[in-house]
Amino acid sequence: MSELKFNSNHPKLSRNTIPIKDSEILSFIKKIDTNNFFYKSIQNSTIREDFLNEYFKWIQTSKLNQLKGLKKFKHLSFVHGSSQAFDFFYVENNKRRFRCFKGDFFYHILSWRKSYKFSYLEDGKINKNDAVVISVPFSDNGSLHPQTLDVLDQCDRLGVPVMIDCAYYNLARDINFSLNRPSIKSVTFSLSKSFVTLDRLRVGIRCKKDFSDDPIDIFNSYDMVNKAGAALGLKMIKKFSPDYNQNKFRQKQIDICSKFGLEPSKCVIFGLGGKEYLKFNRGNVLNRVCISNLLVN
Repeated sequence: MSELKFNSNHPKLSRNTIPIKDSEILSFIKKIDTNNFFYKSIQNSTIREDFLNEYFKWIQTSKLNQLKGLKKFKHLSFVHGSSQAFDFFYVENNKRRFRCFKGDFFYHILSWRKSYKFSYLEDGKINKNDAVVISVPFSDNGSLHPQTLDVLDQCDRLGVPVMIDCAYYNLARDINFSLNRPSIKSVTFSLSKSFVTLDRLRVGIRCKKDFSDDPIDIFNSYDMVNKAGAALGLKMIKKFSPDYNQNKFRQKQIDICSKFGLEPSKCVIFGLGGKEYLKFNRGNVLNRVCISNLLVN
């Protein structure tokens, strides 16, 4: 790592989240992409159910993180990335005002700004007609947002529905979070950030306490899902643990952050910078820098 020098303008630092272009992952995908793997997956009548069941068990085997109460969210649906789960949470709660923290996934604001009422969580208290989306780990710091538990307490008291977005969960460490709250109605995961190439296949899962019978569940019941993505996702989770990225790249993250004057985030692809990294700011107090492209040098 001696060739790296502190430079906030380094071309391999990114404001956007980029999966790690890990040669081990790419080699594994090339190896299995033989003998008509993807064609056969499309003909596989059980691949969706196999993927959902195995993923649900797999995500709970992490040695670095824990989601208490996840087993209660037993109604599983394949989604085309976490964004599809968000879309139908918006539809389900379309009469409510939507809320998220500043610096969370920009998709929310882009979706809400023309079609729904919304307000940042920092801009006022929760009211009973709100609906809330929170990322865990929080996408702007790779850990928990410091106000997460307070917001959830308010939602519990007022009966406000909450969706928890765990898109970064497989990149994190020290996330010990309880889902045992009446306000939390659904949890969504994605493999897009965890494994390069899967970000283009849109492979995700939605876990709900109660069966929705919404369009996502209808698509699933008719097997109208990305079977090729499910098949590759299933191969990946059978080969690699939920902690793979942390176990492989944590020390390299620490080294890179040291060279660039960044604080290592609990999410292995992020460093947190001071005022010299202001151009990476996403609307919150932190300056989150994606270092994925440097982790593979």
